[in-house]
Amino acid sequence: MSTDPNRLSSRLRELLRSTPAPAGAADRARPLHAGDLPADQPRELRYVADDGPPAPDHADTGCVIMERDYALHMAHGRHNVAHYADVLTRCLPALAILAGDFQAAGVTAPARAGRLEWDMRGRLAEDRRRTGAPTEGPLLFFDLETTGLSGGAGTLAFLVGCGYFEGDTFRTRQYFLAGYEAEHELLLALAGLARQFRGLVTFNGRTFDVPLIETRYLFHRLESPFGGMPHFDMLHPARKLWRRRGAASASHRDRWSDGRPGDAASCALGALEEAILGVQRLDDVPGFEIPSRYFSYLRTGALEPLQGVFEHNRLDLLSLAALTAVAAQMADEGPTAVPSPHEALAMGQIHERLGQHAQADSYFARAAGLAGAPWDAPSVDPDIRADALRRLAVQRRRQRRHHEAAEAWRRLLDNDVPLAATQEARRALAIYYEHCARDLAAAREITERGLAAEQAPLEAEAWRHRLARLTRRLART
Repeated sequence: MSTDPNRLSSRLRELLRSTPAPAGAADRARPLHAGDLPADQPRELRYVADDGPPAPDHADTGCVIMERDYALHMAHGRHNVAHYADVLTRCLPALAILAGDFQAAGVTAPARAGRLEWDMRGRLAEDRRRTGAPTEGPLLFFDLETTGLSGGAGTLAFLVGCGYFEGDTFRTRQYFLAGYEAEHELLLALAGLARQFRGLVTFNGRTFDVPLIETRYLFHRLESPFGGMPHFDMLHPARKLWRRRGAASASHRDRWSDGRPGDAASCALGALEEAILGVQRLDDVPGFEIPSRYFSYLRTGALEPLQGVFEHNRLDLLSLAALTAVAAQMADEGPTAVPSPHEALAMGQIHERLGQHAQADSYFARAAGLAGAPWDAPSVDPDIRADALRRLAVQRRRQRRHHEAAEAWRRLLDNDVPLAATQEARRALAIYYEHCARDLAAAREITERGLAAEQAPLEAEAWRHRLARLTRRLART
């Protein structure tokens, strides 16, 4: 296998020509050269044996850059690339809401209890170490293909994928590591590119991609460009928004849902791009095959099996940008921009965590089929509607809107919900009728129902105690 990057780039160009890009996209491949490296970073000094040939001044790096430009008029799923670019430009500050970033969202964090448990202390320490969500552009979309799926000091990133909007295109730039000896130059070139951006967007990058690449920078005694860069990990908002989407539509990726509405569906990037964006990949490379294909290349020099890996990485970057735009639009434009009950419920939970109770109230009401929602309440999945009504009632009770909270509790009782939720609603209504509405007869009636349905001995004793008190008060009146 030749390590000459010029010959390798020629082979890559031939491979790209044999599998042409879609209409509206253009491919390029070239070796890494001195112009890609930051001027303020020294080159690594390499050891040369005494009996070996002297190192040339411009040594081959063994790293090749592949670029593809997607024109804005190209379609990716239900929209074209220009739509996603426009949405991200308008709705970029909404990423702070999706990330639950109090400071970037301009929200005062709620006061915490004085005594902290050990797990809470660790969580607060982790929050202090994290960088905030990006609120300004340009954004760098980032994805790695590695020699292992579990991370660790011995895992390398042999393909570093970067995507960004530039002019009238979405450009993907991939750094391909043709040999381990070129990793230093790859990291230098990546640092030079990353410094041009003010925010990083990944999919599971907070726990995998960024720690792995920072480990490689540390190994080479280089400063990572991602240490202080604002970072938005799309995986966690995606789980909140779409894990309860159920089996609303058919999919040839039958692994992403077990067919029961309301169950946790797969939030893998490939499953989300099909379910949310309407993109179907044909002959995609499974993730577990990617390391073995690279090791096969190192042994044989055959590039053809890696073509699917390159395309897999490019589509991941484009779909990551599109999904980020879809989520940011929902967070920026309010409840009317949310197209389904489970997404409205998730957005309500996000605002609830931020302490924005008025916005959470609007989202929960929409998820339950109230407040002018475009779907009828009976058509909403019962589990989602029950969860939305419960959260809506709790929100209104916290705001001392007791009559509206009671109405939400009553609607909850009209649904076929688990016993625990039913008993919680009855308990809340018994308190409301006794202390707010001053309707002791209604309070006693709901208490009798709660006592008849209760199965836990301690809770049943509490119901009997309440019933005895109501009986005494009714006797006096």
